Amino acid sequence: MQSQINLRSQYENVTAAITPFAQAKMGLRPGQTVVKVDTYSIICVPYRLSMNGAVLIASFSREELGFFQRFVNGLAGLTLIFQPGTSQTPMKIFARCFLRSVTPMKGRESVSLLDVVFKPCPPDLETILIDHFMLLDRLKVEYEDYKGKSISINPTSAKTMGYNNYCVVSFAGAQAKVALFALASDSLDFLVPMNGPELEQDKPVQVKLFFQSYQFTVTGILSNVTRLQNGVQKARASVQFSTELVSIIEQYWFAERFSAKTSPSESN
Repeated sequence: MQSQINLRSQYENVTAAITPFAQAKMGLRPGQTVVKVDTYSIICVPYRLSMNGAVLIASFSREELGFFQRFVNGLAGLTLIFQPGTSQTPMKIFARCFLRSVTPMKGRESVSLLDVVFKPCPPDLETILIDHFMLLDRLKVEYEDYKGKSISINPTSAKTMGYNNYCVVSFAGAQAKVALFALASDSLDFLVPMNGPELEQDKPVQVKLFFQSYQFTVTGILSNVTRLQNGVQKARASVQFSTELVSIIEQYWFAERFSAKTSPSESN
């Protein structure tokens, strides 16, 4: 088993995007994140986290942005609250920081990014980040393992996966609700209604999936498109790695294996 020092060296320059998936797995409570500069406390939302620092989102007016930019290159404090699924009580982590920059987010008026550098990374936060990076590495391996292992979408599998039977395809600026009928870690199979966009093979596509656990978008390439006799398009998208999708598939196959193991004893 790798030591904490080796793991820190392995992941010290890796950055975690704080998506709903990352929040859930880390147990992060984003609404309680605070950056303190001078005597001012700024409520923030984590955007990216690493062992070196954090980028946080805050809502500022133009005047507030100018005011807080005065504190750039000074000291700051960051408070993060975590409550992993196994924990009964929240864990507060405080990090002493150096405020590297306060900049407006491109294309979003009144939203700013605060970039802080840890002095140093708190040990508890380091452990949380290492666990998360190890999870992502495992899911990347399972993405490869589950390639081509298609799961048919039916009432039983949809219930096991928590699939809400809602799927939207975006192609060439158009959107359409489609019927997902099979999925794997690397592919999605669906039917496009007659009033949907005309798909083209080998072109990029985005597919938004709605599960009880997560709503997320995967990107890919249309590897196969055919039109059925009734005018409906049948398509397959070869999709890139998605943490949410692979995690859901992993849990599905675990449930299937568990069910297969318990069935013989239940029938006796």
